[in-house]
Amino acid sequence: MLSSITINDLVFDAKSGDQLDNVSLELKSPQIVGICSNDTGAATALEDLLAVRGKILNGDVTINGVPFKKYKRQSKNEIGRIDDVVLKGKTIEKAIKHALHHKENALTPEQTFEMIKALNLKPDQAVGELSKSQQLELRLVILLAWQRSIVILSNAFDGIEEDRRQLLGSLVKDYTQKVNALVLFTSKNISTLMRFAGILYYFSGSHLTSARDLSMNDGVDCTVTVMGTGFPIENAVKLGAHMLEEASDELRFLFTGNIQTLLPLLEQSTITDVRIEDATIEDELMAY
Repeated sequence: MLSSITINDLVFDAKSGDQLDNVSLELKSPQIVGICSNDTGAATALEDLLAVRGKILNGDVTINGVPFKKYKRQSKNEIGRIDDVVLKGKTIEKAIKHALHHKENALTPEQTFEMIKALNLKPDQAVGELSKSQQLELRLVILLAWQRSIVILSNAFDGIEEDRRQLLGSLVKDYTQKVNALVLFTSKNISTLMRFAGILYYFSGSHLTSARDLSMNDGVDCTVTVMGTGFPIENAVKLGAHMLEEASDELRFLFTGNIQTLLPLLEQSTITDVRIEDATIEDELMAY
């Protein structure tokens, strides 16, 4: 079954106090959607929107073919949020059984035990002995075990140890395809957003500024600072540079693409220094 969220010219006051202003977007499963924003407002407002918590002042929203006002009852069975997963029980086994109890269409505890094997977790382990990151990993697996068609991860990846993120990201990607789901997440980290999202929506406050398809992308954006003169800006722009700041002897730009293609342009004798760093959310929002 296809999941879809269609938002047209939406002005929305979320229960959280956050807003969306004149937002239009269309999401269809299977897809992982990243929300890139300078604060948490837009992501929180979208969460409230999908839970039908708040007021539409203008525009319209359709979720899985159902108009916003009629969606509240379905929301509970179709949308899974990481914030709704609570670990109750002394062992992982008890926590999983408790969390899956009375959930329609969920995996069985046994199927879920198979999923946690990949994370080197065992059913008889005590929940209290897990690190914060491991507890979050367990909650994420339970959320996937609910088999909801729309999944809201919020900023869960940020709470998971960096060397474990790839593993969890792969689990989420597999899930999205197998269940034909729509997954929404946000992060403070542009590399996390770019690594796992198929499409990125840029928000400045409550306004959607742009959308970017990442399906063909194979790298993470970086910010390049060039000291000196004579850097061929036009050539760099053709290769994927977005200028952020220009002064007479210093340039800063966001670069999307293979950094190797840029290196020949940086070999001018009049360039005195070059710094290449991971892009920040601020840099991204300036470019997009």
